[in-house]
Amino acid sequence: MKFDDFFQRVAKTTGISTQKELANLLGIEPAAITLAKSRGVPKSWGLTIASAFGVNAVWLKTGSGPVYLHEQSSTLLVPKVAAKACAGGGSFELGDMIVDELPFDRAWLGKKGNPARMVAMEVVGDSMSPELEPGDNILIDQSQDKIADNSLYVVGLADNIQVKRIQVRPGLVVLFSTNQRYSPITLQGDEIETLRVIGRVLWSSRAYV
Repeated sequence: MKFDDFFQRVAKTTGISTQKELANLLGIEPAAITLAKSRGVPKSWGLTIASAFGVNAVWLKTGSGPVYLHEQSSTLLVPKVAAKACAGGGSFELGDMIVDELPFDRAWLGKKGNPARMVAMEVVGDSMSPELEPGDNILIDQSQDKIADNSLYVVGLADNIQVKRIQVRPGLVVLFSTNQRYSPITLQGDEIETLRVIGRVLWSSRAYV
């Protein structure tokens, strides 16, 4: 499968526009794309795109046949897991069992990150209020585990999963709560190694009834 043909078809169905975005979507290094230009596209790339976006794998490979496998091709159902992001000091469910699915536009998800690595969680606790309230759903991209300063992340600390805004300073990582009643959590030295970045928060929803 020639890379240029593959990339053109992927761009048409996912909304991505650059090779860097494709690398992020597939969870690969840019060097792998350079290699694919001379050796051909690995079969696994097409299968990943087909699975995440409902695209016909045969069409991705050959350009023949229907583009999508079903009529609801523009919508992707993202799994909502039982684990709950704690915006406070309490505990949470550790299970990763899927309890629901939330519909999203496939093209929009493709522009935001790697849809195949995205999950939704429910917020508990009020430490991020009013930015995030108890019961809100949040969308997390687990492929985005490198901290971008002052962004929202779901992180693991000891036996807690928490959603916090993170700031990075030389030798320090600070977890901030929007609710001023909660003090920042400062990690330094070896403490930083105990922080598990589960994923970046891309979106939130709120129910009013």
